[in-house]
Amino acid sequence: MSKRISWKKGMRLTDEVLRSADQCTAEAISQSLMLASAGRFGLLPSLRPFQLSLNIASGYVEVTNLDVLAITRAGDIIDCTIMGGLTNVSNTQVPLSNEEEELFLIINIHPDTWKDNEDGSMEPTYTFELITPQSNLSDHAVPIAHLIHNGDWEEDTARFLPPAIYLSAHHRWEELRILLVDILKSIHEKTKSQAQSLVKTAISIYWPIMQKELVRVNTEHATMTPAMLLGSIQNVVGGFAIACEVDEILTLEDSTVFYNFAQIPYNYQTAYLRIKQGIGMCRAINEKIDKFSLLSAPPKPEPAPAPKPEPKPDPRRSWLGKQI
Repeated sequence: MSKRISWKKGMRLTDEVLRSADQCTAEAISQSLMLASAGRFGLLPSLRPFQLSLNIASGYVEVTNLDVLAITRAGDIIDCTIMGGLTNVSNTQVPLSNEEEELFLIINIHPDTWKDNEDGSMEPTYTFELITPQSNLSDHAVPIAHLIHNGDWEEDTARFLPPAIYLSAHHRWEELRILLVDILKSIHEKTKSQAQSLVKTAISIYWPIMQKELVRVNTEHATMTPAMLLGSIQNVVGGFAIACEVDEILTLEDSTVFYNFAQIPYNYQTAYLRIKQGIGMCRAINEKIDKFSLLSAPPKPEPAPAPKPEPKPDPRRSWLGKQI
């Protein structure tokens, strides 16, 4: 717990006392933010959209432009702007290693190290670092980019997006949610029209699951997180596999793929890629439901022929004498 200054009448207000008071206030704010975010970290919703430009040259990566507002696991607020290479950040250039196949670029905040600005105020110190996927992320850091090595180093924007507290913190997270809503609306209409079809067992199981997730992603967008979005997609995908499993007519090809996807745990490193894959599976489900109307009931087995009664003995041919 942070300590408060023991204020006394007539005490001398030295710079050490005032700095301690500032530190106490900062720690209280940080603890409140940590509790509010429940251990989550990443980009915060802001009127300033996240921006990042990198210069990847031989042997190093340089952050040339950056505008980021984020929160760390420890409750630190990262509020850093680098425009046109003009910045007070000490190490905008970080050396690359060709011994790795992928690296994450992170921004660290040093809450105990403050620097003076030209306007007479102070701000925390930020540094950049490259870590491997197996490295533990510092509680005072946020990943902002993913680099892959394919002969040369390049930024991977197709499979990675910085983690976010809410989807609204980055337009690309929000675009995935909107895309999912459109697909679920289409699935909803198709399942509704086939409620009395031959596969009504599967429909009766899947329709409520899909309807619930449609309402969720369509109405809870203001507070929805990437983890919640992935969970909704997993319910849609896993629920379809279960419905097909229970129905007496349907057989889902590659059902193991659907079940395995529904059990993938959330990981900030792969969340963007997994959500994109899940949306692709939702598209496939939408196409599969189109084929429900083409299904026909299995032929009823023909009844087994009734056994013929054994012939009764003819009494006229019976032998009444002794048998010798």
